[in-house]
Amino acid sequence: MGRILKTAASLVTGFALAATAAVGTVPADAATRCDVTFKTYQLIKQGSTGAQAKAMECLLAKAGFATTVNGRFSAADARELAKFRGSIGLYPVTVGGRRAWSALLSRGPTPYLKKGDHGRSVTRLQLSLRSAGFAKVPIAGRYNAATVDVIKTVQKSRHLKRTGAVNADFWKALQAGKITATTVVVRKPTSKKPTAKPISSKKLTKGEKALAYARKQLGDPYKRRGVGPNGWDCSGLTMKAWQSAGVKLPHSSGQQYRIGKKISKSKLRRGDLVFFYRGISHVGLYAGNGKVIHAPRPGKRVSYIKISYMPYMGARRPG
Repeated sequence: MGRILKTAASLVTGFALAATAAVGTVPADAATRCDVTFKTYQLIKQGSTGAQAKAMECLLAKAGFATTVNGRFSAADARELAKFRGSIGLYPVTVGGRRAWSALLSRGPTPYLKKGDHGRSVTRLQLSLRSAGFAKVPIAGRYNAATVDVIKTVQKSRHLKRTGAVNADFWKALQAGKITATTVVVRKPTSKKPTAKPISSKKLTKGEKALAYARKQLGDPYKRRGVGPNGWDCSGLTMKAWQSAGVKLPHSSGQQYRIGKKISKSKLRRGDLVFFYRGISHVGLYAGNGKVIHAPRPGKRVSYIKISYMPYMGARRPG
């Protein structure tokens, strides 16, 4: 396996060797070589260190973002990562996971590839797929049966014809961070299949009532200025959720931030309003286990997300 990984790394233009002498901010054309071949790819955020942090810095620099390639992912590096994510249509958060890795590793030409092909573009494809969570894809530079199987799996999940070959549209989806092994369609729960154990209404706090309302909207689409019943924006969802618990809120995340009791992150309870981004431009309801339910953005649906995936600005308890 070690021999295969070394061979694969040498096949990728601009990826083969680490930028060992990088000091200070590296311009896009300076980070010509990045060591990016790993068995698994870590979540990179401010404070991350080591080879994978350095690989993320190097890839961002090659993409034209002002990172410092030194293996210590700083606050400035995290801001550049957020800029990159925003530039390809992803949520501009300051952490990089499967979507950021695969988008960065797949940058470049978009050739048609099929079984039997080999070379640097095949290796680039395989690196991108592995970083997206497809652990079984080999990094061998040869488009073999195992690669075909992974491509067919992706095509099936995207409701495409299962050809096992890669075209320009497939590349563009990779480069936009739209292909990951954990892509899941969230279906709106029905009364026959509740997503949580029923709790007596007599025991529910106002926050729990608000959260129960929000859970029923899982899978609904985002809609600008949406307040239901079939489309929501972030503050519209939180407003209606708390309204169901008897608490009136304005239809604005910034205004909601000024209502109720300020709550520390360590004291969060289910249903609390959790706010994100400078300027307080996004809000969700705390759902427990470090997650919120939120209405993300156009093209997305009401879903759960970890608080750590967005810049946390504070929390409030309206009632």
